[in-house]
Amino acid sequence: MYTINDVAQIFSVSPYTLRFYAKKELFPNIVRDKQNTRLFSDKDLEYVEMVLALRHSGMSLSSIKNYIDLCALGDQSITERLHIIQNELNNAEEKVQESIRQRNILKTKLSYYEKAIKIGEKNIIWSELKHSNGHN
Repeated sequence: MYTINDVAQIFSVSPYTLRFYAKKELFPNIVRDKQNTRLFSDKDLEYVEMVLALRHSGMSLSSIKNYIDLCALGDQSITERLHIIQNELNNAEEKVQESIRQRNILKTKLSYYEKAIKIGEKNIIWSELKHSNGHN
């Protein structure tokens, strides 16, 4: 069993965040010991990992709660859960592609400044710079 501080360290999140999520009932099976300390099992860690991934993907807390509730239903909700995860994966993929696009813009601007330092800004032909960095 793991304390909230253990779990916070494992996942590099604050204990406050975990307590907040626990109060929202996103970790349905955690128990408390005699000192009223939350204790997480290995199975609970899977929930924590999933909640953090869904939250990081941008899913709302109410939607995460809905997903967690569906998990409790077992086999009868597998198809619905599959659709939820597929949708979140698609959203995550779109975010990755957008991040790559933004990274490429920044790389182009970095190249511009590196070249400007060498030859001066007025001597740079922007279209050549963009083309040399793989942009059309």
